[in-house]
Amino acid sequence: MATTLGALGCASPTPNNFPPVPTCAAPASATAFDSSRVDSLAGAYTLILTADSFPSAGARTAGRLRLQVNGDAGRAVAQPLVGSLEINLDAIFAPYSNDPRSASPGAPGVFYDRASRELRIGVQPHLTDGMSTSLVPQLAWPDGFQGRWTADYGIAPLRNSKGERAHVGGAFCAFRSEKRSASGR
Repeated sequence: MATTLGALGCASPTPNNFPPVPTCAAPASATAFDSSRVDSLAGAYTLILTADSFPSAGARTAGRLRLQVNGDAGRAVAQPLVGSLEINLDAIFAPYSNDPRSASPGAPGVFYDRASRELRIGVQPHLTDGMSTSLVPQLAWPDGFQGRWTADYGIAPLRNSKGERAHVGGAFCAFRSEKRSASGR
């Protein structure tokens, strides 16, 4: 599976018009993501998103992802991790309604949604038809995780040149930018 994800985008050559970013090869120690251990993803990461679909196949963007255990007991069950993301999502046509950089407890830029088992980026609270981007972790290891990302354009989906609803998404990987201590923090 790690080889498949790398072949889908993260390890592909960078087109000349995009800055080079690290490759996304998962280490041999990577295992299937276990959503019951989502708290282990808390930390600071370099996140790399690669598009493998319309309209920007081959485009890449990289930035900083910060995740922390949700301190709001009322929301922690549904959203055990919250955080922020500093990245150019427009480079890969990844949508958002809320600022991904938001560190607001009531409207974080990023949160893990336990029900869907995905990291949600740019969700505007109380908006019934907002746009967002989702990261679905598939593999994890002590210093990172990787999987697939998808775009949600709400009721206004993107259409390809044939007028068909277009899938927008690709592969992602995240590498810890700060090493965890022996206690796991």
